[in-house]
Amino acid sequence: MEEKQLPETPQDVSNKEVIRSLKKKNWKSYFKEFFMLFLAVFFGFLAENYRESLSARNIEKEYILSLVEDLKTDTTNLSLYISFRKEKSVLMDSLAGMMLSEDRSLMGNQIYFLARQVFNEQAFIYSDGTIQQLKNAGNLRLLRKRNVVNELLKYEKKVKVLEDWDENDNRTKSTFREMGGKVFNSSELNKTMDANMKFVMPTTNPQLITDDFRIINEIAFQIHFLSKMTKGNSLRANSLRSDAIGLLELIQKEYKLN
Repeated sequence: MEEKQLPETPQDVSNKEVIRSLKKKNWKSYFKEFFMLFLAVFFGFLAENYRESLSARNIEKEYILSLVEDLKTDTTNLSLYISFRKEKSVLMDSLAGMMLSEDRSLMGNQIYFLARQVFNEQAFIYSDGTIQQLKNAGNLRLLRKRNVVNELLKYEKKVKVLEDWDENDNRTKSTFREMGGKVFNSSELNKTMDANMKFVMPTTNPQLITDDFRIINEIAFQIHFLSKMTKGNSLRANSLRSDAIGLLELIQKEYKLN
């Protein structure tokens, strides 16, 4: 018995035409389509990288401008720190000299006035907000100029050295404070500062409470030691200020901020 062939439907004809059209395509057509798809993906990748690069550059610029402001603040604070310590060193040398003088009984007003100022302090406050953000967030890599990063880290280390020396200064002042009760009349010393925390020169010529030269010499030694530490810190701060100015100039040059 012969099999009857079913007549072709319009759908069958349509499918056959699609198959015939696909067979007619050669390898060049497939390559062209692949290449166009590759270009679309590639250029999309480049565009995304470009957008990320622009974002990183903008963030870098914000950090750089913030660093510049921090360094400007540091130079101002260091100038005040240096000036204060130079003056204080001179005052403490004068105080030690008066205490060791045979005429110290005639200089009670000046001795007590200067003795109160041994505890006066003006610390250097490091403006480290930006560098701490860079380090904590791992964003130092955003700074493309590696010489700037290296100098910035060196500067931070020198700040730490100055802070350590300031801490030594504070420990020595603690020793002076502990010994002061053996030499100074507490009530008279307290009068050298008014209600507004301003230094006041006595007018009653208050005296030391001991004539024991060994004790007087010991506290004068502490004052001289503090004076030299104070002067040394002013020199360290001056060097640090030069570094801050140099770092500012380097940043302005490398990032063309002028």
